[in-house]
This record gives sequence, structure tokens and C-alpha cells, in this order.
Amino acid sequence: MHPQMRLLDRLQQLDDELDQLRQLLKRLDPGEHLRQRLNESRQRLEEIKQRYRELQAAAHDQQLQLQSAEERIRHAEAELYSGRIRNPRELEALQHDIDAMRRAHDQMELELLRLWEEMETQGQQIQETEADLRQIEVMFEQHQQRYQAQKARLEAEIEKREAMRAQLVAQIEPALVQRYETMRPRLARKAVARVENEACAACRTKLTPYLVNRLKESHDPVTCESCGRMLYWAALDPPETTPTP
Repeated sequence: MHPQMRLLDRLQQLDDELDQLRQLLKRLDPGEHLRQRLNESRQRLEEIKQRYRELQAAAHDQQLQLQSAEERIRHAEAELYSGRIRNPRELEALQHDIDAMRRAHDQMELELLRLWEEMETQGQQIQETEADLRQIEVMFEQHQQRYQAQKARLEAEIEKREAMRAQLVAQIEPALVQRYETMRPRLARKAVARVENEACAACRTKLTPYLVNRLKESHDPVTCESCGRMLYWAALDPPETTPTP
């Protein structure tokens, strides 16, 4: 068996781990749903506040108009009872004007009350929306902290394994690495298949006696006759020796 198949098998294990870590990193939820809720809540709050400001301005204008109407009524009543007007028709016309001004005044008061009631409702909505916004902000901040911690952990694990991979690749023949990296994408990310019970562990095909002998005797990579993966038979590896001190 090719003497570097053990290293190639280990390289594939590292690549599998890297694939899993990168998938986990990709699937991490950055909290976009909470960010969207946050933006929507902020927009809603601004819309309610804008409506409240409009109501304030309208109520202020209505109060000014009410004060002006009250002033006109006072002047008209003072004129009515001053004794300067003696003509009955003029007095009747003035009284008619005063009655019309009072009706308009009453309508202005009703409108002002309506504006105040709506302002109260909008004020309550502002408080409720602000409370909801604070809650979402806390949820988003907590989610971001968890997300950043998980992201940093996965990135650290990926960086660690990438460094291990670089060290391992440096120990393998470049031609063998190139062959492995060419085959892996075509074979469901599995370019190396272990031999278990004299069968290819990837496709479960029993090895022929000829292939078993090749694995035992050849120093070139041997591929499965069924799936084409390079075969690694751990039992054929010489035992790893520990250097004596």
C-alpha cells in the first residue's frame, strides 16, 4: 500500500471536519428576523410620534381659533348690550351673528376635545411601542452576543484545523494531494475509502483477491474497482513508533 495513505486519510478527516464547521458557520442565525422586527418597531414608533406632533400642532391651532372666537363673541355681546344699537333689525341681525358664532365655538370645542382624546390614545401607543422596542432591543443584543460568541468559536476551530491541514499537506507528495483534491469534489467529498472486512467502506463492494494483493504489495495508490476511490487499509500500516528518549 502507498506509504502515505494514512496521511491522506487523515487529510480527508480534517477536510470533513472543516466542511462541517463551515456549514455550521454558514447556518448560524445572525438575528435578521429580530433586526427586521427592531426596524419595524422603530419605524412604527416614529410614525406614532409624528402623528402625535401633528395632533399637538392641530390642537394648538384649534385653541388659538377658539380664543379668537371667544374674543369675537365677547365683542359682539358687548356691542349688543351697549345700547348704541337701537334699530330692532340691527339688533336681531347681531343676535343672529352671535348665535352663529356660539355654534361655531361649540364645534371648535368638540374638535379640540377630539384632538385631545386622540393625543391621549397616541401617547399610550407611544409608551407601549417604546416598551416593545426596548424588549426587542434586549432580545436582539442577547442574540447578537450569542451569535458573535458562536461565530468566534467556529472561526477559531476552522483556523486551527486549516493550520493542521497545511502542516499535513506539507508531508504528502504534491501529486498525491493534487489527485486527492481533484477526485474529492466528484466523489461526494470522499476521495479516500477505508477498507473494512476486505470491502470498500464507501460503496460496500467486496474487494477481489487481486485488489487485496495489490493493496498488500503495491506502493502505488490503489483504487476501488467499483467507485474509483483510493483505498486505505489501516491494518496494513506498520505500527507507529514512539521515539525513545
